[in-house]
Amino acid sequence: LENTDKSGIGVSAVSAILIEADTGTVLFSKNEKEHRQIASTTKIMTALLTLEAGEPDKEFEVDPTAIKVEGTSMGLREGDIVTRRALCYGMLLPSGNDAANAAAVNISGSKSAFAVLMNKRAEEIGMTDTNFVTPSGLDADGQYSCAYDLALLTREAMNNKDFAKICGLPKAKVSFGNPKSDHILVNSNKLLTSYDGCIGLKTGSTSKALFCVSATALRNDIQLISVIMAGPDSKTRFKEAAQ
Repeated sequence: LENTDKSGIGVSAVSAILIEADTGTVLFSKNEKEHRQIASTTKIMTALLTLEAGEPDKEFEVDPTAIKVEGTSMGLREGDIVTRRALCYGMLLPSGNDAANAAAVNISGSKSAFAVLMNKRAEEIGMTDTNFVTPSGLDADGQYSCAYDLALLTREAMNNKDFAKICGLPKAKVSFGNPKSDHILVNSNKLLTSYDGCIGLKTGSTSKALFCVSATALRNDIQLISVIMAGPDSKTRFKEAAQ
């Protein structure tokens, strides 16, 4: 690891923070307020709002336009029948951009209207250095957050029992489609199986955001939340998030 400071902690990612979950005490920080694209860690907010919207198991047909999106996918097709809960699995495990868009349109009628809801919730959490534009986290003008705000969001999301359960699963069997059938979704967060005590949360990467991770671990009854942003490569992002 590079750029070791007087604390003895070295992080080569551009921005980073470590907090204690119960109290919010900041234990380490580096450029924690710098505005950056946050890639699929955006889906932490999208999934949280989807669960908070209610009716998690009510079935509906996905919007055919919403699911036509580049990048990672849970495998939705036009005409598929899903639930909001299934879409949360799709967002938090394989990081489905299709799942995020489908949830946004189902809840708010459009992605832009859902972004308004995202920013309102961010304000409630105290995320003063954040502006959401897309539900998926794909790079967009005017969209940004910072390591500190992502830590606050992670802390809030983990207080939702359904969210905490889903994001902590290495893989899950989820039913969707037309006709509906079972699909095995695998979590992109490798820390769940490689780091002792890890109980979540979310990875992300785009060409502008580089590599981002929000991770949380529980050990000796102490829960810590770690965020890194603009990590240089995938090997580094997992190694640093595990420190």
